[in-house]
Amino acid sequence: MTQDAFIQQLRHELRSLPKHVVDEIVADYREYIGDALAAGRSEAEVIAALGDPVKLARELRAQASFRQWETRRSFGNLLRVVVSIAGLGLVQLILLVPFIFYLTLLTCAYVISAAMLVAGLATVVLLGSHHAFGWPSVDRIPFSFQGSSQGGDSEQGDDSEAGDNAPNHREGADASMLKHVNVPDFRVDGDRFVLRPQSGTHMSVVTTAGTVELRNEGGKLRVTSTGAAPAQFDVKGDVWTIHRTDVVALDVRTAGGDTLSAARMGGGSGDMAWDVKSDKDHVSFVEGGKDGPMLAVHSEGDSVVIDKNHVAIDSDGDHVLIVGPHGSSIGALLYGVAMLVGGALGLWLCLWLTRLTWRGLVRYVRHHAERIAQRLETGAP
Repeated sequence: MTQDAFIQQLRHELRSLPKHVVDEIVADYREYIGDALAAGRSEAEVIAALGDPVKLARELRAQASFRQWETRRSFGNLLRVVVSIAGLGLVQLILLVPFIFYLTLLTCAYVISAAMLVAGLATVVLLGSHHAFGWPSVDRIPFSFQGSSQGGDSEQGDDSEAGDNAPNHREGADASMLKHVNVPDFRVDGDRFVLRPQSGTHMSVVTTAGTVELRNEGGKLRVTSTGAAPAQFDVKGDVWTIHRTDVVALDVRTAGGDTLSAARMGGGSGDMAWDVKSDKDHVSFVEGGKDGPMLAVHSEGDSVVIDKNHVAIDSDGDHVLIVGPHGSSIGALLYGVAMLVGGALGLWLCLWLTRLTWRGLVRYVRHHAERIAQRLETGAP
């Protein structure tokens, strides 16, 4: 190979480097070849001593990348040196593949840990602020909507919001349900229960002081009681009134087959479970309680069920289900704390691995850069 052919191929292989760098390298090798020829060596001998211009260009590119990294020590420049060195031999190139796979996993770990940290921090801040200051309000909650009919049509939607007054509507439904049920022997008047037994009606009331049974037989009211229960009632004629906080359980059965039952739940006087049957209608609902309000209405083939997590409506084969979030905000807060801690630990582990990787790469690059410099010094300037 002639001098011009060697220089031309070397310049071609170094085309990825900046032009001024290539010009400096070519000038150095022309000077080296010229000095060797002046010393009496033949052109073929000098070119043979320099070796394959393709391999020489690879070593020069690796050396140039190493110098660029020393000037600006960034992770990207370090990776360029590693790739340049790996290009010098097949074994090093094979080892580069698992290293790239490791870097991909490390990057994914960074993304996942950062996402967990941000999600956990947002959850803790929002729910912590809600519990501490009442803001933001959780009355507006996302729910999913599902609908189906006999025809098989269905639709789903997400990211809707319940109205601000949804809880108030539910409380209003609880308070007014009995007004729409045809049980004239019983009604709710504010915080008091009003009992007016009609003919054939049997009422049994368990109070905090005893029990009272009222029977209307042929227009005559018969009263049976235990303890001091009668003293808790305000009696005017055939109308008996009692404060709801004094009632533990209530059972009403009319001559027409209508029934009404109520029982206190837990320790709260306002927490009661109701069950009303009138003709073909059946209503049951819960006021208060640890699981929140619940309402179920059944009328012939139609039904509506509402609780704190979902609303289900069935009518003539059509079905609508609205599902809200499950679990308590305290549980979500604990999940948020767990994500926050997990994300922080994940980021710390990723940073520790990155530090070890950086140190290992620097040692690897320095070792091979020194070997490349020694080979270049033995055959060329």
